[in-house]
Amino acid sequence: MSVERALWEHDATGLAGLVRKGEISPQELVDAAIARAEATRPDINAIAEPLYEAARTRAKTIDRKLPLAGVPFALKDLGIAMKGVPTHGGSRIPAFVADFDSVMTERHLAAGLVPIATSTSPEHGLRLMTESAAFGITRNPWNTAHTSGGSSGGAAALVAAGVVPVAHASDGGGSIRVPAACTGLVGLKTSRGRVPLTPLVSESWYGLVIDHAVSRSVRDSALLLDLTHGPDPLSPYAAPTPKGTFAAAAVRDPGKLKLAVYRKSPLGLPISAETLAALDTAIALAREGGHTIEEIDLPYIDRDFIADFARTVAAAVAGTMRGEVLRVGRSISGDIERATRVMNAFGEVLSAGEIYATCSGCMPRRAG
Repeated sequence: MSVERALWEHDATGLAGLVRKGEISPQELVDAAIARAEATRPDINAIAEPLYEAARTRAKTIDRKLPLAGVPFALKDLGIAMKGVPTHGGSRIPAFVADFDSVMTERHLAAGLVPIATSTSPEHGLRLMTESAAFGITRNPWNTAHTSGGSSGGAAALVAAGVVPVAHASDGGGSIRVPAACTGLVGLKTSRGRVPLTPLVSESWYGLVIDHAVSRSVRDSALLLDLTHGPDPLSPYAAPTPKGTFAAAAVRDPGKLKLAVYRKSPLGLPISAETLAALDTAIALAREGGHTIEEIDLPYIDRDFIADFARTVAAAVAGTMRGEVLRVGRSISGDIERATRVMNAFGEVLSAGEIYATCSGCMPRRAG
């Protein structure tokens, strides 16, 4: 089997196994991933910063006994730092170049992963499609007329296109789950505090944002979580320690499940007949497997919920923009996109009391 075919057909766990057996070298894997990245780049536009030479250098000295040794990887161009690598956040604001690695980056590298690029994101992760004035439109490898979702759309496009088998991603309001759904990948939003965001930030969007990955397989998602979860001294809180490993949980027979199905849009938008037909197909498959299906409503998805979410995000955006002004030493109003300016303006008119009430959960709710 050629290295190029192995890169496409195997998940990260499988590729690491081939490296350990000596059937493929890390250098061969990285070279194949770079070649695939360049071949697909014009069509999908999913790379913010290529890291090719650094990846080749790292591949030469990787310890092949590491759990994901030599596996090509991508870091999202948002909310994570790698020493010496420009981070744009999908924006025309001058890039931030860290002189440190985020804790998550340290854990990725310790697992043996080899970052070959940073992946595109909409400006500051504020849209569920990956388009920006800074980098243009990122497209879905399965159909380049369609979106790969957002905000981790660049990560999803690189994995779906066979450039890398797994990629770092983050999620505040669907930014892992939407791209995974758009590109046929595994996307998991972990519990708050399961993985640290330090030292870049202690938390993001008042705890709504988490870091994890998009992958081709459940076992990759589980293994990577085993390799990256756990508290950091700078984290303000941590999720409870799991009983056993995530990898073991991923292969355990779950038995017969009771599954809930929600057919509406949380935003009250129309849903296409094609989407509903795909949902019905999934329901039929679950029933064939002996699982129980229950149709449900989500009463908390209402105007109050959306308003609270908007307040939370707007306040976080306003704070981030203030930080960016301090970092670059000048106004950034001409650098940011209209949607970001609107969210920033909304965040600046909110009162401290309103944000505290929203984000601490003490805002009164209507009965009924």
